[in-house]
Amino acid sequence: MQQKTICFYPTHQKRTNHFLFNLSKLLESSGRFKCVGYKDIQKSNPKSIFDADIYHINWFDQSKTFVSFLKRLYFLLMLKCKRKKIVWTIHNIVSHAKTPFYNKILFKLLVRFSDKIHIMCKETVEIAHLQKFSNKIQLIPHGDYYGSYPESDFDIYAHYNIAKNKPIFLFTGAIQPYKNIEVLVQSFKKAWPEGTCKNSGENSPLLLICGKVEPDSYKETIQSLLTGRDDIVFDLQFIPDEHLAAYIQSAGVLVAPYSYRSSLNSGTIPLAFSYGKTLICSDIPCVRDIVEKSDCLYSYHYSTEEEHVDVLSKMMKRAYEDLKSGAILEKEKSASYYMQNNAWEARKNEWLSLYGEA
Repeated sequence: MQQKTICFYPTHQKRTNHFLFNLSKLLESSGRFKCVGYKDIQKSNPKSIFDADIYHINWFDQSKTFVSFLKRLYFLLMLKCKRKKIVWTIHNIVSHAKTPFYNKILFKLLVRFSDKIHIMCKETVEIAHLQKFSNKIQLIPHGDYYGSYPESDFDIYAHYNIAKNKPIFLFTGAIQPYKNIEVLVQSFKKAWPEGTCKNSGENSPLLLICGKVEPDSYKETIQSLLTGRDDIVFDLQFIPDEHLAAYIQSAGVLVAPYSYRSSLNSGTIPLAFSYGKTLICSDIPCVRDIVEKSDCLYSYHYSTEEEHVDVLSKMMKRAYEDLKSGAILEKEKSASYYMQNNAWEARKNEWLSLYGEA
C-alpha cells in the first residue's frame, strides 16, 4: 500500500505542539502515512508545499496582520483549486487574544472547504453553528500525554523552598488573560485569607503558578495581588520539558480556571490525567463532556467574575479536604481510567478514519 503524505499546519514538530506531534506519531505507526509540517517545508523546500495528499489545518483562522491573512487565504484557495483533501481541527471558537475581523472569512471558508471537521467536544457544533455540516463532522477527544515528557527527579520543594508536607495547587502553562489567573489568586486568598509561610511545617496549602506571561501588563495585574502572601509562588518561566513530570507528580491537584469566552478544549486536562492527577476546572464544553462519563475532576460553573472567585474558592477548599482525607484518590483513579479509554492508541481507528483510513 502506497503511503499518503499528510501536511500539518502549522507543524507537527514536538518542540512546537505535543498534540500534533503525538497524532503524527500515531498515524506514522500505522505504516499508511508520512507526516510533514507546513512550516518545515516552507523553510526547506517551499516549491513542494502543495505536494502532500492531505492537509490537516490547525489554528488557521487566527492571523494577526492583514499580510498574514492574505497568505493564509491564498494557501487555502490553492488547496481548494488543487482539490486537496482538507482536515480541520477546531481547537477553540475564537482566538484567545483579540484578532482582526477578517479571520471570520478564513473560518467560513474552512467550514466549506474542509472534507472533515474534527471536533473534540460536542458543543462545538452549536457554538460554531455547524449544524448544516454534520456529515463532515467527527468527534474524537484529545489524546494522552503518555511518554511525552521524560521522567524527572527534579525536587520542586527544594527549588522553591517549600515544606515537604505542603499540598500544592498547581497552574502551569502560558499565562494569558483568558486563563483567569487573577481569579485564581483571589480565590486562593479567599479560601485561606491569612496565609502561611511556604516553608513552615503547617499542613496548609500553597499555590504555585508557573508560566510565561503575555502580555506584560497582565503580569503587573497578577503581581499586585501577591503582596504579603508567601504561600503563593509566581514563577514567570515556562517549566522545561525535562522537569514538567516532576511538577505534575508533586502537585496535589492542578487548577485551570478558564474563561468561557474562547475556551472549548484544554490540553491541561489530558496532561494531568496522563499522570494520574485530577484538577479543578470551570465547566468549559470539553469538561461537560468528561463529567457526563466520569467523576474524575472538580468542575464548577460561574456567571460573573465575583461568582467565579466564590465558587472556585469553595472548590479549592473541597479539593483540599479531599487531599487531607485521601478521598481525592478516587478521582485520580477515575482520571487515569478515563485517559486510558481516550488514549491515542485506544482510539487509533477513529483517528485513522479522519483521513479516510481505518
